[in-house]
Amino acid sequence: MNPEKIRMAFKSLLRPVVPLLVKLGVTPAGATITGFFITFLGSCFVWKGTYLTGGIILILGSLFDAVDGSIARLTKTSSRGGAALDSVMDRIGEILVLTAVLAGKAGSEHDSLLYIIPMAMGGSLLVSYVRARAEGLGIDCKVGLFTRTERLVLVIAGIVFSSFWGSEVLVWSCAVIAAGSWLTALQRLLKVTRDGKGIPLD
Repeated sequence: MNPEKIRMAFKSLLRPVVPLLVKLGVTPAGATITGFFITFLGSCFVWKGTYLTGGIILILGSLFDAVDGSIARLTKTSSRGGAALDSVMDRIGEILVLTAVLAGKAGSEHDSLLYIIPMAMGGSLLVSYVRARAEGLGIDCKVGLFTRTERLVLVIAGIVFSSFWGSEVLVWSCAVIAAGSWLTALQRLLKVTRDGKGIPLD
């Protein structure tokens, strides 16, 4: 099963929750903002080194983030503005979590995170930027293994397992994110360069 099918399967599990949220009056933007603030709260616990609590809260935040698009489609309120808000909040949330790892207890225990986290953060942002730049040029660019979903799963898994096996787990999960993100960014750049070759700018 490829990563896209896994993501679709996960969203299908959440599908029954969407009508309930709509009945409760939750809007797409409301779900996005709620997910962001939950992520901020979870990041605070990660910073303190309370990894299990932080990981559980981050999982809850990711669930809200996963349903905002479904709410928009169900209520027929999808918009470019909502998509932009969702993307920006996703990037800020990712920065918050990685910064909490570096600036908090894990960072004080492992000097290697001073190098790993900036690489992971830079690679993650570059993956999104290459896709956004490609789509701005009219080129589809969704290739690569380490999309935001995979990165989110890895960092949350590292946080949760750190509560049982120590923060070394976080070092390794962030190192994998760093390597995978740069590889994915390179994959996307090569695709855009190949697909856009010979196509003149307007």
